[in-house]
Amino acid sequence: MVHTFHHDFETVTLAYFNRYPNPYSNHVKSIDTIERHIDSDGKLHQTKIIHKSGRLPVWVKPFLGKINSSWIVERTIVDPIHKTMITYNCNMDHTKLLRIEESTSYRYDFNRSVTDSDATVKFSSGFRKFGFGGLNLRDRIENWSKARFAEHSKTSRQGLKIVMDTVRQKMAHRIQSQRIQGQSYGM
Repeated sequence: MVHTFHHDFETVTLAYFNRYPNPYSNHVKSIDTIERHIDSDGKLHQTKIIHKSGRLPVWVKPFLGKINSSWIVERTIVDPIHKTMITYNCNMDHTKLLRIEESTSYRYDFNRSVTDSDATVKFSSGFRKFGFGGLNLRDRIENWSKARFAEHSKTSRQGLKIVMDTVRQKMAHRIQSQRIQGQSYGM
């Protein structure tokens, strides 16, 4: 899934790291940064644990009961020199039912002054492929997840856009304030 953000790389990465909360993220219950460091090449590495909730279809309830939340690990690497960011998200629980692995690369296009993203997602159910009168539970779980992911991708981008616009406004306000301060000091 390819998308272009009409923002500079700094705005996109800052918004990504600050994307929760936003009006489209009511399902996000908590976020904890568990590791962060800058390597010898100047790349930022960060790992977060995210707790999310959501509604599941009725036909999944026999497998999960009343469970309606999941824990996600998110790993991010930002290269500020080459203006790239790689993200990896994967659920840590319910992996027998469904494992979702999402990788997204963000790359600033210097010629177009935009940041392009390219996401790939892999859905894999631990259920064996079998059929009872045409019922294939693994395919049903994976297909439902793909459709749901497509819906969530749109709202995630909308939420991220709101955060990007807020970041851009705050940066413009800060620059304006610095100009005013510079003028008042005779600079």
